[in-house]
Amino acid sequence: MKLPMCGMLVALLPAIAQDSGVKHLTVVPINSKKSTTVTALSIEREALYPAVVHLKGNVEIKSPVCLPVGKKGALVCDGYTLLRADEADFHEDTGEIEARGSVRLSPLRHEK
Repeated sequence: MKLPMCGMLVALLPAIAQDSGVKHLTVVPINSKKSTTVTALSIEREALYPAVVHLKGNVEIKSPVCLPVGKKGALVCDGYTLLRADEADFHEDTGEIEARGSVRLSPLRHEK
């Protein structure tokens, strides 16, 4: 009797893990060629693109790091930053982030 019960619990684990309530969105600011990924418990977007995306609860924003290089200032993107916060507003027109609450910013290494 213990064996079927364990099997049933193992079968339910993926369903429980997937039902965490975290939402995902990929946004591309007007001034960038690369996308930014955002996750939060609540994601609300104003009107039409470009808009302000309001994020609440376990916010994570993964943005590419792009810098102008050379005489012509061509953008070179290498690596990412990961911002974690309680709440944030992401401005699609500028890529600006207004973070509130417990805020942490971490550099991430280049992904191959």
